[in-house]
Amino acid sequence: MKSNLAIIEDNSKYATKVASTSKPKVSTVAEGVKLPTIKSSDPIFDRKYGNEGHTFGEALEHQASVYKSLVKQRKGQLEKLKGIGEVLIELRSLSGASDKDYGKLVSKTPLSIMSRQDRSDAMWLAENWTEVQTFMKEMDISSASAAYLRQKIAKAKKSTATEGSAKQVKSASDEVTGTDEASTVESDVVTESAILAVDSEESFAASIKVIATQQGLDLAKVIATLLKG
Repeated sequence: MKSNLAIIEDNSKYATKVASTSKPKVSTVAEGVKLPTIKSSDPIFDRKYGNEGHTFGEALEHQASVYKSLVKQRKGQLEKLKGIGEVLIELRSLSGASDKDYGKLVSKTPLSIMSRQDRSDAMWLAENWTEVQTFMKEMDISSASAAYLRQKIAKAKKSTATEGSAKQVKSASDEVTGTDEASTVESDVVTESAILAVDSEESFAASIKVIATQQGLDLAKVIATLLKG
């Protein structure tokens, strides 16, 4: 007959360890990168959060770790899509210039599972990889969607082009304004010439001659016209 001691020893093999009553720690490491720990003694961070015994500060540190992991995953997804795009570009070069021939060739490959839009986005990403990386850094974007990035970059280029056109229009407008001002000055000169003293036939003839010269008119034709009148 088995002793009670033997039974206790056997049961101890299957006994469940009691969880420690100490506060569990939340990992602050994501992909081997340690995040800064919140050192503030602000009650906002020290208060309890959730049902697992963590503080709100620990929850923030943990979620920052999760976010860093997501960003790295997104970057990896874009790099993989770029690789697909490079293969599609090579496939396109083998199919010739015809979209129809390219479509037929794609249909014979495993990549036929991709939609036409996804294939287009992948090829665009591969062709514009350097520009995309620069844009993402400048705009602080971490999206893994090639379609979204394509749309944002196209919008940014359109906005830049619009601003350039506006500057050209303004410059042209300034030139026209300058021309109008010059015309006004010339008009003022003509007006002044037209109101010269005409107290005699000689002074009137002199005035006519001045006006004709300033306007580039043939004085003889001006006189002939006056005689016809």
